[in-house]
Amino acid sequence: MPNLLKQLELEELSLVDRPANAQAMVSLFKRDTSGEDMTEEVEKMSDDMKAKLKPYMDKGMSEDEAMKAYNMDMKKSDDDSEEAEVEKAEEETAEPSELDLLKAENERLRKSLIENGFVIRAEAIEKKAEVEMIEVEGEMVAKSDIPTPVLKALEALAIEKADVELTKRAEATLPHFETKVAKELLKFDLGEEVMAALKAADKLFEGTMVEFGKSDADGNFASANDKMEALTKAYMEEHNMKKSQYALAYAAVAKTDEGKALIAKSYKGE
Repeated sequence: MPNLLKQLELEELSLVDRPANAQAMVSLFKRDTSGEDMTEEVEKMSDDMKAKLKPYMDKGMSEDEAMKAYNMDMKKSDDDSEEAEVEKAEEETAEPSELDLLKAENERLRKSLIENGFVIRAEAIEKKAEVEMIEVEGEMVAKSDIPTPVLKALEALAIEKADVELTKRAEATLPHFETKVAKELLKFDLGEEVMAALKAADKLFEGTMVEFGKSDADGNFASANDKMEALTKAYMEEHNMKKSQYALAYAAVAKTDEGKALIAKSYKGE
């Protein structure tokens, strides 16, 4: 087994308290070479070291001056690195100052305001305006994205659609009330007790009303509501109106003197 190593190049030789090989021996020679020509040493340098010295030598330094300048820069770099590590450690262990705490709180409040829809300006904090939406063929679209003429037409259509739906709801919920009155009542968010009372009243109306079109012995309609209903249907037929336009026809009849009189009688129970 070989026990003699030759032609070794040692990059570092350290003195330690517990060596791995206590029997190892080394002969060390050191002499002061300052002022001597370093050409021979430079020739022995690795290509990596020569590359490191080249920027210094390009500035007109000799090989000796380049080596000294390089060593000084390396020492300064090590010192700066140690100082930076010390400062970093001090920053990590130091308690935050009052200013740091205020900055953190300010950032927390700023994020909270933005997340809740506020706009932060230099002069004030304002609530961000909500985007107005409108339903178009089952999809919600921002009103700002729709041309004004088209938007007006869509809004009018939406109003008409809502009125038709309210009319159907009124006729289904309070069928024996005057439709216009029922619609006005159902526009409000009525509680369960109020709705129960209205339905009970509607039930009473059912018992006092006669079938539409039925007249008394003299050929007159049995009630003002019957007469109003007949006038409304006649108005719709005369003006070729659709069933969905019942509310418009009723409103037109209600504006006439006869319509006003019939409505007054219906309220009196006549």
